[in-house]
Amino acid sequence: MMVSIRMDPPLPLIFLLMIHNVLSENRLGVSYSHSYICALKHSSVIMSCTYTYPTGQHIMKVFWTKNPEHGVEPPDLFEDPEYSPRLRHLGDKQQNYTIRLSHVTQKDENKYCFRIITNKDKWLGHPGVTLAVTDLQVESPERVTEGDSVRLTCKSSCALTDRATFIWYRNSQPLTERRDGNNQLLLQSVRREDAGRYSCALHGHTYISPAAQLNVTYPPKETFIIVSASGEIVEGDTVTLNCRSDSNPPAEISWFKGRTFVGTGRIYSISNISSDHSGEYKCKSRNQHGEKYSDNVTLNVMYPPRNLSVSVNGSAEIVEGDSVTLICSSDSNPPAEISWFKENQSSSVGSGQSFSALQSGRFYCQAHNQHGSQRSDAVTVIVHGRTFLYAVAGVTGGSGGLIFIFIIVLLMRKKQRPDHITQKQDDLYVNISAHDGSLSESDAVNKNDALYSLITLNNFSHNQTEGKASDSEDTEEIQYATVLHHRNKEMNQPEEKESQYDNIRKYRTDAARRSSDQMVEDQSVIYSTIK
Repeated sequence: MMVSIRMDPPLPLIFLLMIHNVLSENRLGVSYSHSYICALKHSSVIMSCTYTYPTGQHIMKVFWTKNPEHGVEPPDLFEDPEYSPRLRHLGDKQQNYTIRLSHVTQKDENKYCFRIITNKDKWLGHPGVTLAVTDLQVESPERVTEGDSVRLTCKSSCALTDRATFIWYRNSQPLTERRDGNNQLLLQSVRREDAGRYSCALHGHTYISPAAQLNVTYPPKETFIIVSASGEIVEGDTVTLNCRSDSNPPAEISWFKGRTFVGTGRIYSISNISSDHSGEYKCKSRNQHGEKYSDNVTLNVMYPPRNLSVSVNGSAEIVEGDSVTLICSSDSNPPAEISWFKENQSSSVGSGQSFSALQSGRFYCQAHNQHGSQRSDAVTVIVHGRTFLYAVAGVTGGSGGLIFIFIIVLLMRKKQRPDHITQKQDDLYVNISAHDGSLSESDAVNKNDALYSLITLNNFSHNQTEGKASDSEDTEEIQYATVLHHRNKEMNQPEEKESQYDNIRKYRTDAARRSSDQMVEDQSVIYSTIK
């Protein structure tokens, strides 16, 4: 069985409590809700207190004052022109006296006390309320690299209330969905888009901190070229290439034509451009984080025709009925239109890169495009008649046959000679002469020349002075070979164009004539006539 024992408090303790209550109700006193307040710049501050005064006294005046000095009557804040526009009374002004000070600044950082004046006494409540005014500052690293994590902190010079909610801004746009703690912003795997000016604020307050720049470095991206030329590029123009690149820090720019390095700098300018500048260009942007090439840009430089020339496919001398192909070569952009002309004729005789000439004359080509024109030097085409072909064939055939017969006769003579004769040195005389026929000088203008060729071979024996030898050994043989080619003198006959004669005669000496019975067997006598 449990027994509860009640112990009454000692009589002296109860007596003391009663005396304290009586004294509290009969003395002047002030109690403050907060003795220290950290206020955000441009915000509003509430300062509140309760006070008591002895029974039997009457309140003459109560008010808030700042920075009281000993021996100096402190001023009423409501009577101070720097405060009165920003002060408002809250509460019943009886035992709860509360005021609100708005738009606080660093100048408002003071010690504030409550003053009581009764009909019998004056009271200044200590220690009062200490007000600290702070602004907000964003603390962040000056530079981060793309892909890193970064934490931004909103800092104040004094401790704000734990219930403060921070709002973040980037380039004045709120980022309320991204918070880490009360006053921190975490950016994981930062991107180049995260670069910008960051600021912070307290929810419910209009004050926003000064912005802090977050610099995100990254390698070059989106590198491309802008060509400052409208329409087609003509030889002699000035063309400027501008390399654009998104990078941080700014990239160094290099220029290439194909694979050849041609310059540096964001702008590459070509003055008095020529066809040699045609080709593909690209730029390379590079910083400490990487490099990137732009796409190729093609410069197509237009220019008029130049370096015009005509070449002959084969021989420029042809026979009547055949043709010769002439080819025109030119350098131009765009490709030129080709026209063919015969000298001393105003109208063209053909078009296109090649032209087939059927007649004699001097021919040239002319190239033209929208930027200019040029003509080539002329080439000469000669067309011969068919009779010329026959004459050439006859001379060539006769000369070839003559040389063949001469070689055979020479070999046979050496075989027929005795050893003592073949050891002797022969005298060889070859005379080739060409002379005109018995035509007058006026006739030679209208008639073809006659061509005579005489080849004489003489073989003299060195023992001629010793008298006559035998018919077979000592008798010298004289060989005459005569080739005669001439034209028919009767040129007025239309049917007969030319006559060609090749006569080859072989005359033996008197000793040879006496041996006429052997002439049938002698193979060295040949007569050949070609008409």
